[in-house]
Amino acid sequence: MAMAAHFRSITTVVSNALSRDIWPGGERWLRRLRHPAACLTVALVTAGLCAWFAKPVAVVACAALLTLLLLGSAWPGISLRGLSARLDFRQPRVTEGQSVRVELTVANRWPWPAWGVFAEADLGTVERAALPRIPGWSTSTFTWECTPRCRGCHPGNPPRLVTGFPFGLRTAARLVTVDRPLLVWPLTVSLDTLLDAAATRPADDLVASSRAGESGDASGTRPFRPGDSLRRVHWPLTARTGTMVVSERQAPVLSAVRVEFDSDPALHTGTGPQGSLEEALRIVASIALAYQRANAHVELCHGHHTITVEAGEPGRRRLLDALARLRPAPTACTAAQGGCQRIHPRDCGVFHVTVVSQHALALRTEHRHVHGDRLWVVLGTSAPHTGLAGRCLRVEGTGGEAFRQAWKGLCRAG
Repeated sequence: MAMAAHFRSITTVVSNALSRDIWPGGERWLRRLRHPAACLTVALVTAGLCAWFAKPVAVVACAALLTLLLLGSAWPGISLRGLSARLDFRQPRVTEGQSVRVELTVANRWPWPAWGVFAEADLGTVERAALPRIPGWSTSTFTWECTPRCRGCHPGNPPRLVTGFPFGLRTAARLVTVDRPLLVWPLTVSLDTLLDAAATRPADDLVASSRAGESGDASGTRPFRPGDSLRRVHWPLTARTGTMVVSERQAPVLSAVRVEFDSDPALHTGTGPQGSLEEALRIVASIALAYQRANAHVELCHGHHTITVEAGEPGRRRLLDALARLRPAPTACTAAQGGCQRIHPRDCGVFHVTVVSQHALALRTEHRHVHGDRLWVVLGTSAPHTGLAGRCLRVEGTGGEAFRQAWKGLCRAG
């Protein structure tokens, strides 16, 4: 038993010694030593020593290695110095996940061709496209398809032409001129049903008696259709006829809704297309467009900024353009400071939809003290929330279909 315990202790000591990083800062130096230029430099020094102390014929190898180092270090910059490029997108606006055709025009002023060049652009994720041989004294046009995965005004960083030709010892880059940036709209889902008038409480009582809608007084009855709120079921008539019958109401001339969300990245989790901020923007855009199609007065509020959604197709386009250009920015207050002023404290008599993440509710307690007619859309939670004034819609998981189903269930329940 003593021998076995002694053997295990020795094994533990050896294992710890072999798995411990005894030089934490040495990785960058090892990375430099693994570079081809380091290997060629070591070979150059060895050939020089051999030529000095042993055989003068080693000077030939020394000269060849020196030529390789100089050519591999200088040629990428020389090759790109004669190139100029312009990038253009065939479509000025696309939606997340929709492909767009990119056109790159490259002019080569050198008499010799350029090889090994590729284009690099930031479209939410870094997109690279390898370019074939670019002839000398010519202008070439290259086109390809790319698919932006995240909304925004792209390219986020200036695109570049990059090359390491011929030996990859050094990489040189040259900026590309962008003729027209690409606006990538957030991905939205079509909401076929809206909350019942009794739940949303339009701002005024202007209704059209000649049109059927979701507001005003009951104007008649009709058979039940999938998606109708159970709040509108005419139960006495349903019991008498044996089939589901709902009450039909007048259409509103004007109603108002305010959609609020946090644009502070510190109040969201995750980054990129799967982050809670991007998911919140998709939900905000879907709700705003659904009420805009219903001729409602819609406002989008984040921080102390307000976006008023205009009517018709121009209003839809301006809204999506504004959301595409929106850049996450920290608010004046943080969770550590406490006592933050919530978004637009005045209710103004309109229906509020507040889209927040679970992380924001944990950090900013002022959200829980907002009163008034309000619907909460909470992202990334499976536990019920207490202390929220109004109804709460929990969206579990990512993707537009999850929100569509949750919204449909809320509208159906009334």
